[in-house]
Amino acid sequence: MNGDGATPLVSVIVPVYGVERYLDACVEGLVGQTYRNLEILLVDDGSPDRCPAMCDAWTARDERIRVIHKANGGLSDARNVGLAKATGDYIYFVDSDDMVERNLIERAMATMRDYDADLVMFQFDTISEDGKPLTSSYKHNHYDDVIIMTPIEAIKAQVKAEIDGYFWSFVAAASIYRNHGFSFPVGRKIEDMARICNVIGESHRVVRIPEALYHYRMRRGSITGDWSMQLTRDWVRATDDRETYIVERFPELKNFMKLQQLIFFVNL
Repeated sequence: MNGDGATPLVSVIVPVYGVERYLDACVEGLVGQTYRNLEILLVDDGSPDRCPAMCDAWTARDERIRVIHKANGGLSDARNVGLAKATGDYIYFVDSDDMVERNLIERAMATMRDYDADLVMFQFDTISEDGKPLTSSYKHNHYDDVIIMTPIEAIKAQVKAEIDGYFWSFVAAASIYRNHGFSFPVGRKIEDMARICNVIGESHRVVRIPEALYHYRMRRGSITGDWSMQLTRDWVRATDDRETYIVERFPELKNFMKLQQLIFFVNL
């Protein structure tokens, strides 16, 4: 166990690209976490604006922050680089244009301890470019009690779109990533859907807590802001990746996956 030996070290990985308007608000929420034993990895993905200098300035303000400057390779590549450099016992990914509640890590780690879990999910809400609350209809947030799930139960819920597929919506044990050759698909989008079940499937207990701890910013110019043929192709590849992992890792879910495909095409 890293850090002071008693408190697990949590690595927070933040890919940074073209977000100079939002970066400070994001990082302020991280350095202000009530859970203090963090390493915060700001991965500058060759950002063309003031973000590289802003990242460097943050290292002078908080010794827990490390900056990694790299050539632009996209979100997956930046996440992979951050994951390779992370030394924590737990991993958390944050998008650099979003905001977090200051007790997010504390609540996740307390839940890990209380329920002997290695993957904790939480609710989220949406905000505007100016940080104002927005109304959303995410059904992923439609629960009011703590939910304890096996990996198979959680995978089924994710495939049925009852659990969101965003990597910023959960904290997980680092061993889930390190012990299973995990990496995000470089050069593609919809990377969260492509790999979410790989993380769920290698956990031993998933716990969902009914607290909105993350604020997702809806803005123009985001990665999935405009649908395109490329996004369609990446979405298809992501669903294929997900199915391949599930069927190979959990053969007993093969018929379940066939049924979900049938339901999807009927609905389509």
